[in-house]
Amino acid sequence: MLENILMIIVLFLGALLFIAAEVCTPMFGLVAAAGLGCLIGMVYLCFTRIGPTFGVVVLVGLVFVIPIYIWAIVKYLPRLPLGRILQLRAKPRQPGEAVPEAKEEETLVGKIGTAETPLRPAGAIRVGNKRLSATAEAGFIEKGATVKIVRTSGLNVVVREVKDEQSS
Repeated sequence: MLENILMIIVLFLGALLFIAAEVCTPMFGLVAAAGLGCLIGMVYLCFTRIGPTFGVVVLVGLVFVIPIYIWAIVKYLPRLPLGRILQLRAKPRQPGEAVPEAKEEETLVGKIGTAETPLRPAGAIRVGNKRLSATAEAGFIEKGATVKIVRTSGLNVVVREVKDEQSS
């Protein structure tokens, strides 16, 4: 009788560990399935070795305990020292690192560049040594045409073709 109760306790603790492991390291349900197997084995032992009444009590108890346990793990584990180790954190970024800056684009208004691709109306231009995505203000701009940046809207650069070098 004592070894049956010990086995039931070990299966229950194993199920709790497997469920916590699934929450910490999502394995598409594989570890959770092992936890579910432990719970099924535990309930089976309760029914067959101890008695049907005890089995029903344990089964009803699990219906309430397991959802509360999962909720507590998800809510409180990230606050524990172990949870902080397991949790992925975003690397802090420096300004401008892999994120285009709209303020930088605003300084380009009035600059002259060259169309690297046809702009119909969107394409690419080069201003100095910088390649930018741009939109023609109106119409079609040929590749190689001289363009002037007339405005920026967020990260969108709007250009106008410069017909001759005198008009800018």
